[in-house]
Amino acid sequence: MEGQPIRVVIAEDSAPPSARGPLRLRKIAVPSAYSNLDRFAVVIFGFICGVLQATGRFPRPIDAWTYWSADLSHLYPESWGIGGLYIYPPPLAQITNLLHPIGWGVFIVCWTTLLWAALAYMLGRWTWIFVALGIAAVPFGYGAPAELSDVLGHSLNGNVQLLIAAGLVVALRGNALGWLPALLTKVVSGIGLGWYVFRLEWRLLARALAVTAAACVVSFVFAPSQWGEWLGWIVNNSAAEAPVAVEPIPFLVRLPASLALLAWGARTKRAWVVPIAVGFGTPALYLGTYPSMWVGAIPLFLDPRGWRR
Repeated sequence: MEGQPIRVVIAEDSAPPSARGPLRLRKIAVPSAYSNLDRFAVVIFGFICGVLQATGRFPRPIDAWTYWSADLSHLYPESWGIGGLYIYPPPLAQITNLLHPIGWGVFIVCWTTLLWAALAYMLGRWTWIFVALGIAAVPFGYGAPAELSDVLGHSLNGNVQLLIAAGLVVALRGNALGWLPALLTKVVSGIGLGWYVFRLEWRLLARALAVTAAACVVSFVFAPSQWGEWLGWIVNNSAAEAPVAVEPIPFLVRLPASLALLAWGARTKRAWVVPIAVGFGTPALYLGTYPSMWVGAIPLFLDPRGWRR
């Protein structure tokens, strides 16, 4: 389909005519950004960034280092604070600890390349737009809107957010494994499962939950005490304030708004709302941290039937 400037997409699923609403047609451009060559260029750029990080020519990515250096014997801090403290469920820390024999250098090259591969999968050539926005914000320092540099910042800081966004795209295109990055790290991203609830797609919901449960069981068998520690940390810090600046809109306002958006998207077959709702519905919405989640809406918007294939 690459190379075609325009195509007509029927923005409906394969349900019987009696179960569908009025047929809607939408003309959308077929983005040349999604060619294999464009994606390959983005991945290679990510690989180069990883090499520069491994050799010390780029700053150490704080978030990736947090995942790598997590101490399984004492995984969680007493309180929520700054300074690269691990606060996710145990699986990510367990995986990175299993990879310690390969060394930090090899790990960060692979991890950074993986994050840029996620960008390549979601955006193709359009990745360079977000790279340019991030670079343009550098001269202004903290005076620039944080949203401009968020995507580039997360890709170089090693944050799992981009994997969550790409996972949502994978999940909405029919592979339940795509839910794992979200549900095993920033677990409130699970509000995206409301898409299945509002659409009454119980089999797909059960599949996503079963895959996640299986991963959790394996992790629990590996180290059951770590799950107890994580639950204890959640309880002890449930009322704690975020250690860094957050958006002024309270979670109790954003959560129902996100669920309402999911309900509207489910009823109108607009899967692109899921990354937006997930990004906006996180409990502690750090300043400007949602664009790296919202980019997952772009491929779903451009290909409205993609989530049904």
